[in-house]
Amino acid sequence: MQDYAQQASEFQAGIPPRLVSVFYSVFDPSKGPKVVFEVPEGSIISTESSTSIIDFDSISEYIIPKQQLCGHLVNICTESYKVMGFPVYIRDNKYERNAFMFNLSFVFDREADTSSYEPVVRKVARVLTSLETENEFLSKEATNNVMYNIIEQLLEDLNSYCECQIPINSANTINLKLFPTYRNPPPVYDYQVPICTVNLKALMDDNWDITMKKIATHINGIHHVKKIAELADVDYGLARKCMEHLLYYGCIIMIDIFQFSNVYAVKPDIMGIIEDETVQSECKSYVRSNDANPPSFAKLFSLYCLLKHGLTLKEWVQENQVTSLNIDIRRFISFGVIKGFIYRVHKYPILPEPHNQQSKLPSQLRRLLNGKHHYDEICTMEGCSARKLDEILVAEPEVKFIWR
Repeated sequence: MQDYAQQASEFQAGIPPRLVSVFYSVFDPSKGPKVVFEVPEGSIISTESSTSIIDFDSISEYIIPKQQLCGHLVNICTESYKVMGFPVYIRDNKYERNAFMFNLSFVFDREADTSSYEPVVRKVARVLTSLETENEFLSKEATNNVMYNIIEQLLEDLNSYCECQIPINSANTINLKLFPTYRNPPPVYDYQVPICTVNLKALMDDNWDITMKKIATHINGIHHVKKIAELADVDYGLARKCMEHLLYYGCIIMIDIFQFSNVYAVKPDIMGIIEDETVQSECKSYVRSNDANPPSFAKLFSLYCLLKHGLTLKEWVQENQVTSLNIDIRRFISFGVIKGFIYRVHKYPILPEPHNQQSKLPSQLRRLLNGKHHYDEICTMEGCSARKLDEILVAEPEVKFIWR
């Protein structure tokens, strides 16, 4: 079962990570690689300091590497942190040893997704290289000290605003902006039901693609992708592409088709909501039917816990007299699935091989009875209800069923 709570939270991963530190280092002809400026002070220093987060001596050969590695993005992981830099090698006879080497490096938590920073690190290196080759901005003592102010502002502005604008001189400015990066969306299937996480109608304007407008109009948390494509008179493949686009930007999430023949079960994660008053409040507000007062969260929690393998939603409703509790059952189930503390138990029909060659089942349907296709998928492909599929398969005694 796919964790739809994780699917929704994936888009939060697009938020750029926080910078822990920024430091500027050069190759000193007499001392070798050294840190010139660091923010916060004392964060990047030699092993003599017990308060530093990075032992520069242990990574210096990668921060100021051999010439062959210069001009490339470099990532270094320590026990707790990740360092990203773009070492630069400028060859010129005016420098001692005929070269000047520097690197402006960015430090993050080790597990941070730093992909959004890659173009920023490259751009800063290009700007600083240009400043150095034009007027020796980095190597001259008179302008060298400006670097501390630059990296201080970089750290503060990128963490606070995800962008910065730093004037260097009358002709040069460092303009940087971080853009969220999202993981590629999971594949979209015809039998999935999209649920909006934003108001698509409010976002829609004249610049929207016509196909996307038609698709978005029919997203209501009830219709599956194939049904939406049919209502919008759009090719199924185009409909899936539109859904993937909306998934990419976190505008929708996908859940299962809601039917009273569905079976759901509770996950151990449900214990986490006992102390989460925010989720409890959201739950009561989301699942209530019309303007009626919903039951207490304690009652809702107990109802969730009564979902189990082997019990259809219809049977669960009857056993617990749910229809009298002012609950929108569809939203009740959707909330649990979206938050990730209940999951759908799918029904998979299997026709063992070799089977009765006199079977009256259509050949296309027989190919789907291999334990890899659940009822939602088969019903959507065949254009029939779960009840109708039951009626078709009951006539074939060799068909077995597994639930998972």
